[in-house]
Amino acid sequence: MIPNKLTPGYNVRWESSRMMLPEHREQLLKERSKQEEFTPPILDNDQLEEINRIIIISMEQKQEVIITFIEKYGPAQFSGWIQKVDRYERWIRLDNDQDTLLLFFKEILQIDFL
Repeated sequence: MIPNKLTPGYNVRWESSRMMLPEHREQLLKERSKQEEFTPPILDNDQLEEINRIIIISMEQKQEVIITFIEKYGPAQFSGWIQKVDRYERWIRLDNDQDTLLLFFKEILQIDFL
């Protein structure tokens, strides 16, 4: 029996869509290479002290901050108010009008006042 579009398990109509043009393949490979995993920089003691200072001031004065943190494919930013800092488990919680973010200290790259 020759399969046709009505044969169970076969869909002859879409068989040709499995092929890919060379231009599409190149574009797909470019997109995948752009999404290489991000390797974060190592922060020195001065940068860590500056982050600590801004966190303390922001907590005391209820100032909004913008924080740059590590994500899989690159740095990301979030702005909000620091709600809680847990020094033992080493995380920080930020809130803004729309969302809440929980970050571990090791994920923080930079923090500034907004």
